Amino acid sequence: MAASLITAPAAAAAPDDPATYYVDDIGGNDANEGKSAATAWRTLTKAGAATLAPGSRLLLRRGGTWAEQLVIAESGEQDSPIVVDAYGTGARPVIKGTDAVSCVLLSGDHIEVYNLQVGVEGAGRCEWSGFSIEGDHNFLNRNYITGASAGVFIDEEADYTSINNNEFVNNNVMSVNTDASEMGEEYANDDSGAFAMLVHGDDSEISWNDIRGSIAPSFDYVFDGAAVEIFKGSRNWVHHNISVDNDTFTELGTLTSANGESQDPDGTADNVFEYNAVHGERTRGGMVTRGPYKEEAGSPIEPNGPVLRTVFRNNSIYLPNEDAEGVVCDASCTNEHLTMTQNAVYAKKKSVYAPGVTAAANSYNVLDGDQYQAGDDGTGNVFEDPRFDPADPLRLLAGSKAIGLGKVKYGQVDLNGVAIGADGGIEAGAYEHVSTP
Repeated sequence: MAASLITAPAAAAAPDDPATYYVDDIGGNDANEGKSAATAWRTLTKAGAATLAPGSRLLLRRGGTWAEQLVIAESGEQDSPIVVDAYGTGARPVIKGTDAVSCVLLSGDHIEVYNLQVGVEGAGRCEWSGFSIEGDHNFLNRNYITGASAGVFIDEEADYTSINNNEFVNNNVMSVNTDASEMGEEYANDDSGAFAMLVHGDDSEISWNDIRGSIAPSFDYVFDGAAVEIFKGSRNWVHHNISVDNDTFTELGTLTSANGESQDPDGTADNVFEYNAVHGERTRGGMVTRGPYKEEAGSPIEPNGPVLRTVFRNNSIYLPNEDAEGVVCDASCTNEHLTMTQNAVYAKKKSVYAPGVTAAANSYNVLDGDQYQAGDDGTGNVFEDPRFDPADPLRLLAGSKAIGLGKVKYGQVDLNGVAIGADGGIEAGAYEHVSTP
């Protein structure tokens, strides 16, 4: 029998194995293989061009500084993420600005970033954002982010981002700041910037972050800025964050044409805020959201509304600024747009402005300020000073009516890690009250 001329198919190429790569801005060389501290690469350009298999690690030398953009376009997997981290001893590695829009661009999925400083203040800052996140299931932890217009920008296509236990300091640059008195009325109300986080994506978890100094002068608004700005994002969970001296803790909006047609395909809805502490002499707003019409049904369309089913619960707000307003839901807002419960709020000008929100969506809050404007007095609300401890900001002093006012246990621990109900009751606000002997 003649020998067969048919040959077996060649074996498929094995996928790249995960590896650990090192980058050293002083001792590295891009001609090296990069797989040890002794053979480190030098530039982020080289690192970003590498093929990073799921499970790979990219380590930047502590004490190093790179004026380059880091781009991670490869994707990890749920159980094998790509990890970017620091190695060695000393200060966090610093990635500062270039002409690129962002200092760090995560366009792949399942990427985790730890222990970096992204941005500097002033000269060399990130051009617009510190991190821009375009992929899904990405995670930032223990990073220091500063000097940007948006410390973190979560793109409209990015889902399931986790921003956990980071420091945001002085992301205080306006990206748009035009003087309508000189340029024309069409430039009124267009100012934008000074965001610690700008969230266009869905299903993010933003937790346990320390956020300070997102505030900047604005021609349109005197000052502007936010710790967490949500625009066209839904089902984002914002919890256990500390917000100090940001112009506003959070503002929510969408995009609607003058004819009432939404420019937000999946709407903006179901964002939850709980166990956050908001204070600072410069802060003028706790939470701002909105309904569908500028004044009442049939009046002009609110271009940034409606935002549906925002939940604001177990937050503590202390705002002594003369212009401060704690919770605002305007533009014909109703119970369809906001539920607020078990909060402890002092805001000098207004504790609450939500004329269309009634008792079914406004309950068991402690509220104080020069004015209160809601549809009614709510269910179980107390209108007096929450009695925050000036020596231990936003913890409750003995005798506060917030102690034991809560009815529902929404979380497991408070902002200090104390178990909810540890002292026998559920408090209004972000902190449980623990009796001292």
